[in-house]
Amino acid sequence: MKTYEQVDSYMQEVGLKYIKSTNDFLTGLAIRTNKDYTQKIAQELNSRASRQNSSNSYFYQIKNEHFDGSIFVSAAFDGGVFRHIGNLILDNPEIFKGKVVDFACDCGIVTCFIAKMYPDCHVVGIDINQLAVDNAIKLAEKLELNNVEFICSDVYDVKFEEKADTLTSFRGLLDVCMKNTSGLPFFGERKWREEQYKNAFLDYAEVMKANLNEGGYVLCVERYTAEYGWQGWLEALKEKGINAVTDKCELMRASDISSVKEYSVSLLQYNNSESSPVSVIDDVLSKGFKSSTGYEGYMAEYALYNDTDGEINFYDVFNNETDKIIHQFAISKAKSGKIITYEASANKKKIKYLNPKKKDVAQKAITDKLDVYNDDKFTVNQYSIRV
Repeated sequence: MKTYEQVDSYMQEVGLKYIKSTNDFLTGLAIRTNKDYTQKIAQELNSRASRQNSSNSYFYQIKNEHFDGSIFVSAAFDGGVFRHIGNLILDNPEIFKGKVVDFACDCGIVTCFIAKMYPDCHVVGIDINQLAVDNAIKLAEKLELNNVEFICSDVYDVKFEEKADTLTSFRGLLDVCMKNTSGLPFFGERKWREEQYKNAFLDYAEVMKANLNEGGYVLCVERYTAEYGWQGWLEALKEKGINAVTDKCELMRASDISSVKEYSVSLLQYNNSESSPVSVIDDVLSKGFKSSTGYEGYMAEYALYNDTDGEINFYDVFNNETDKIIHQFAISKAKSGKIITYEASANKKKIKYLNPKKKDVAQKAITDKLDVYNDDKFTVNQYSIRV
């Protein structure tokens, strides 16, 4: 990734460096902090990696117990995405004017970057964690910034008399809305699934509306992507009159110490001309789509909805005890005349294209898989939608 010189310079000034391995991370953390802090961070990261009970709020609490430690942890796990965000901020100077509010700002790395790059702006960072706010204030003092302030508050309690010209949310949506999104489906018919995410996000979208000037902007980089949740977030904002700028929405991939992660990028404007969230996301995904190609993940779902000619026949399997969807199958005819088969579960989404002569074979394969769920513990909902 090529970054602006201003981004690289800021990252060096703050102390954000690429860290190549877990050993380098733990050694560097111990040098900058102390043994007890390093052990707590290591234990929490191991717990998260093994998918044991782990609270995001607890992680951010211990992360921010030490200023240098908080910055270094951010370097290891978020340095890549911070560089991308820095580029975005410099690519869109027209939205950084007047008052800018950064929700869920953590230790203020991005908030301070905005303030440094746009000294004529008044920037406000908000986070629920007092230790994070204290570290953000220390960072602003270190950088000698006088156009930024930080407030410790739950974002749902924020109501400014002087509204913002731009609101930002960088990787905050997951944490801010976690209580509302807990247990929501990873897969299922797209409109049904994303409606649930929209409802879960509405309270946060209302906070955005209540604190934004007419014509103001919202810039988000979030961990909810086209896989699930992104459409629901755009739908929630749209319901509040905040509409996506289609050509400014995209997918972002960024590296951290352990993997490459994907993020959704959304630029929206309050009382802008309306845009369709489905069309916005489909426009993003269409750029990399090839018909009659087997896909996995969200591109499989995109292919099903956008390469079908006519109806899609769905078979959704629900666990009667939990009332949760556990498996989904679908079959349709592609625009090319081929047969499309689709399968989704908790850890996969996959699509195949088959010769039209194999339609009966494909249908029987779905029937055979559904037979596994043929008892009182499960319910199979069969339905069709036209696309």
